[in-house]
Amino acid sequence: MTDTGHRPGSRPPREGARAARLGAGQSTERASRGWHPDSIVDAYLVPGERVVLEETRSVRGFLMNQAILIVAVVLAVFLIAMLGQVLLTSVALVMCLVFAGFIAIRALQAWFTRYVVTDLRVLRVSGVLNRRAEFIPWKKITDITRSESLLQWWARTATICIESANDGSGFRSIEDVDDPAYFYRVLVEMVDRKQGRLKDITISE
Repeated sequence: MTDTGHRPGSRPPREGARAARLGAGQSTERASRGWHPDSIVDAYLVPGERVVLEETRSVRGFLMNQAILIVAVVLAVFLIAMLGQVLLTSVALVMCLVFAGFIAIRALQAWFTRYVVTDLRVLRVSGVLNRRAEFIPWKKITDITRSESLLQWWARTATICIESANDGSGFRSIEDVDDPAYFYRVLVEMVDRKQGRLKDITISE
């Protein structure tokens, strides 16, 4: 008997282990870490996955959601400036610049959010530096609802909620899509294709 030098219970030798075990080691085809949202989405797609529709958050919807805050800040700065105190006015202007930076960051986060419909799943990719990808496969979707608030009605956007068999999923809502009617229709059609509608329906009188 040949002595391999491997004692029972010890870790097996590493030489040749990767070649012998299917899938061991790291992939030779790694997606590049791009900085454009479209490149980020491409990095999360699996080989052969086909994109049916990709949507961003509506600019109109985003501005409408921030409108109350923007008006309140501008009005506060105007009233402080009317007092005629240089120090208070300077502080108010600094706070206004901070608020503008906050809105810019929120806008960048909204622009980096992508809602992607593929032949495999519905996917949400978000985040600028700290990125996050969440998806629901078509066979686990149980319900799709569409709702519009007053602000969304003015901005011609909507919120689409997806219920799935996976209750632990954090991906439940698609907010402020630019064309909610078309997006909703595509979702329903994809669910119909993947799950299939009922056949030979008869209604008893």
